[in-house]
Amino acid sequence: MIHYVKSGFGASVKQPFAVILLFLYQMGWGILLYKFVQSVLVPLMHRFPGGEQPKQALQLFLAEGQFQLLKTDLSHSYLWFLVLLLSIRMLLTPVLQAGVYYSLTHSQQNAGYRFFRGIKELMLPFLFVYMLRIALSFLPLIWLLPKAQALFAHSTSYEQTALQLLPWLLGMLCYGFLLHLLFVYIQFAIAAKLGILSTIIIFLRFALPIVGLALTLLLSSGLLAGITVTATYLWAGLVALIIYQLFPLFHIFLQMWAISSQYQLLSAKMNK
Repeated sequence: MIHYVKSGFGASVKQPFAVILLFLYQMGWGILLYKFVQSVLVPLMHRFPGGEQPKQALQLFLAEGQFQLLKTDLSHSYLWFLVLLLSIRMLLTPVLQAGVYYSLTHSQQNAGYRFFRGIKELMLPFLFVYMLRIALSFLPLIWLLPKAQALFAHSTSYEQTALQLLPWLLGMLCYGFLLHLLFVYIQFAIAAKLGILSTIIIFLRFALPIVGLALTLLLSSGLLAGITVTATYLWAGLVALIIYQLFPLFHIFLQMWAISSQYQLLSAKMNK
């Protein structure tokens, strides 16, 4: 496993174009969402009663907000805008994935060229695979939602219901994690023009090292997040600001590292 981690690191270092482009993409989305939330919350907070106002002013403010949300179409424009943003995000995600996976599987080509060529050649199949993965991710909810409704109807408290649903929610998380890994390998098969069936067989045969490799790098990402938060508390000021601003770039590199390591594992097993 250490071998795949090292070789995956070397392969991810050779993807500066993809890492920087994904970083700029994430930063752009962050700025857009920040501006949207700011445009909604700032005018709202100007009308929020301060601490010196009587308690009745706060109750009136909350009652007015509830009336406008439930009885008027004030929120409709904001909700439709969020739906539009979500739809755009869902369309762009497989497009960028096509560039990343093609770039990883065709490392002999020029960095920028292979990324955009991957988008051109793989955009449609990756979009189909992405939609299929979303459908399979939500498939267990057909069974889980009625069960949750039944538990809510017969439980005496929310805490009791949450405890009863916890094993099923953990199962959903494990299912989603394994499904994500499976589709990583399917996308490798499409990008590298490998047999999808043979790739799935390799995934099933070597599921334990694949999951172990994914968990190792996932824990590394969590460790980096913990170090970042700790550093911002210990070194408040300019150093903390620089570390905080660079964290998304490191996080994206770790994601690239995780994907590259899985491809190194797949390549090794394919060649046996």
